[in-house]
Amino acid sequence: MLLCLLLAAVPAAARAQDPAPAPPVATTGAAEAVAETSATLTGTVQRNAPAAGYHFEYGTTTAYGLSTPETAIPTGGTDPVTVRAAIQGLTRDTTYHYRLVATNAAGVSRGADRTLRTAPGPRAPAVTSTTSRDVTARSARLLTTVDPNGQATSVRFEYGSTTNYGSFSDRLDAGSGDRGVPLSLTLDGLRPNRRYHFRAVATNATGTTRSRDRTFTTPREPTGIAISLTPSRAVWGGSVTVLGRVTGTGVGGTPVALERQDFPFSADFRQVGDTRTATTSGAVRFTLPGLFVTSRLRLITRTRTVVASSVRTASCALRVGARVRSRGRGRARVEGTIWPQVPAGRVSLQKRSPRGRWAVVRRAAATPLDANRSRYGFSVRRGARRAAVYRVVVLARDGGAHVPGRSREVRVKARPRR
Repeated sequence: MLLCLLLAAVPAAARAQDPAPAPPVATTGAAEAVAETSATLTGTVQRNAPAAGYHFEYGTTTAYGLSTPETAIPTGGTDPVTVRAAIQGLTRDTTYHYRLVATNAAGVSRGADRTLRTAPGPRAPAVTSTTSRDVTARSARLLTTVDPNGQATSVRFEYGSTTNYGSFSDRLDAGSGDRGVPLSLTLDGLRPNRRYHFRAVATNATGTTRSRDRTFTTPREPTGIAISLTPSRAVWGGSVTVLGRVTGTGVGGTPVALERQDFPFSADFRQVGDTRTATTSGAVRFTLPGLFVTSRLRLITRTRTVVASSVRTASCALRVGARVRSRGRGRARVEGTIWPQVPAGRVSLQKRSPRGRWAVVRRAAATPLDANRSRYGFSVRRGARRAAVYRVVVLARDGGAHVPGRSREVRVKARPRR
């Protein structure tokens, strides 16, 4: 009886020494054969029990949401088992998260999260960096960068005065590479002073991509500018009106400046006052408020294409005053002031004949009065029967800084009768 009990206890003791089964160990591996819409997920499982199974969880986030069917791992052996599962129906050019999940009777094991990105497949071209350069009144250079994305791609520019465009350029070949290709094209036949919209349009077998709308404005195109002076000979300190007319296309609003070069004309031309804008007809007007020395004047456009008028000379005449002072019954004095001071000036007294002609009756040198003026004086006889009319002409003799000036006419009364 005792022997039977001992024999029965041996198997029970042997079973008590066997270890309890442990959960499996799942290790997520790299994805293989990744295509546009499919991939093969891999991993390894340490079973740790005779019966174990596995599946993969996958999705576009770590919440996964999708899984492969549960698959049993073949029994036998203790080495880790490599497992695979093919997945399909994926979206092109998209990142997916996945992990391996293994189970046995003792529990569940989840491998680390890994990612894969599906192949992009054929794509429409990409268009970037669309802009314009070298814009003139009649042309502009358009630029863009196009990535063909691996397919033969052509590019053209659409352009026009609105976002409806209406015109397009010749096509450019962007090749079939997989990187950005810089392209440029010059548009000719544009109109001056006009805003243009444009965009780049790239096309391959997969589709067409359009850039954002861009704009440029062609400048005005002045071709000439006329100038006239009123008066062309101004008395010292007087004003001169400068009239101009810009010719060309789109000249309305053209910025124009008045430039001046004073005697002795050795310095450069310099701008006088503010820039003015031409009217729709191209007309422009300036006023030179005070002319104190003979000057050369011109009009010039402040545009990308610069146009200058011919040079006109505004002559500055001496200002000559004249008055009559009585010097008794038989004589009078014609005298006055000259502006500016003319140290070498020559003064001529002229008398008008009964027929209206002027004749020089006396000459004298100008006498300095102060830093800005000179003076003169002539003593004349009074006529016995009629009054005499005189005027004074002054020659500056200053090298050309001033042209001769002339006084107003003055009347010397006849000698009074006794």
